[in-house]
Amino acid sequence: MTLSAETMTKGAFAAHIGVSAGRISQYIAEGKIYGDALEGDGRTAKIRPAIARQQLQKTLEPSQRFGANGAAVFKASAGRPTLQLAPSDGASAPPPRLTVTDDVADQLAAERLRQQQITTARLEREEALEVGRYMLTDEARRQTVRAVSEAFKVMEQGIPEMAKAIAAQFSVSTHDATHVLLKAFRDHRAKKARDFADAAAELDEHVEDEQQ
Repeated sequence: MTLSAETMTKGAFAAHIGVSAGRISQYIAEGKIYGDALEGDGRTAKIRPAIARQQLQKTLEPSQRFGANGAAVFKASAGRPTLQLAPSDGASAPPPRLTVTDDVADQLAAERLRQQQITTARLEREEALEVGRYMLTDEARRQTVRAVSEAFKVMEQGIPEMAKAIAAQFSVSTHDATHVLLKAFRDHRAKKARDFADAAAELDEHVEDEQQ
């Protein structure tokens, strides 16, 4: 018996997709196999494999889908099942099954995919942070401020030497030359600091990472 058969027992279907017969009963009780995928009710119910396979692809998490054998034998097929609730088979009524329709199954599958994409994106960001491609915003700001401060400090420390050269070339006081240069430098630094602050305020809080 193969998955091309119109119906098969729960045990045969379980063997084909690589799970236990008990797991098939669990899928039915949870509404993961439902409606047109079932023929009959209760313990004697049979499975329409093509429809059941299509339903399980929607209702199961990717990590739960089929054993090694099942992964090899499951292939796409047409069919749009609808929900049919199974009545009690007498002595012991099965637990109530979830009400599942194709639309609901599609929504659940889409939501699982969205959650997986969110998890994958988070893991990629964490990996990028770990290898140094990303860095925390606060740390980036501290490093930038420190680097700029050091650059200005180096430039300011060079002003006395520049003042001496100017004084010697133009026969002016070294003190006066130093005073003029320092004042001009500090005025310029203050203006640029304001310009940088204004430019930073206009930047977006977040930017797209183009290196995907």
